Parts: sequence; C-alpha cells; structure tokens
Amino acid sequence: MPLNLAEINQQYIVQKICGDEEKRHYLETLGFVEDTAVRILSAFFGYYIVMVKESKIAIGADFARMIIVQAD
Repeated sequence: MPLNLAEINQQYIVQKICGDEEKRHYLETLGFVEDTAVRILSAFFGYYIVMVKESKIAIGADFARMIIVQAD
C-alpha cells in the first residue's frame, strides 16, 4: 500500500519506490530504500512527518504515494 494510506504510529517496511528516476534517487538519498523500517509520526494538510533510520523527514503527499510499504 502507498505510504499516504498507512496508519500513524505503526511500523512499516518499504517494499518499493515508484516514480521516475530523479524522484526515486531523491527519496533514496533521504533514506527511503527497500527493506527499511518507516513510521508516520504525524500527517496534516497533505504533508507527512516520517521516521526513517532514526531521522524525522517531512515529505509531501506526492512523494508519500511513491513509497510502497507493507505492515511490519
């Protein structure tokens, strides 16, 4: 399921990153790589605060839709 449909404060594992090469590379530099644990800390007005590798990252809904996750 896309990250934007995930529940807040539940752990998920990144399965796949969709989108064009440039956007995938950008998300990978932020730490969104396959088999990485992620958790949404908060969501408001189409923006998400996500915990990735002990870092809090803010992303928009467009990027959240590109991150395919599975419940841990």
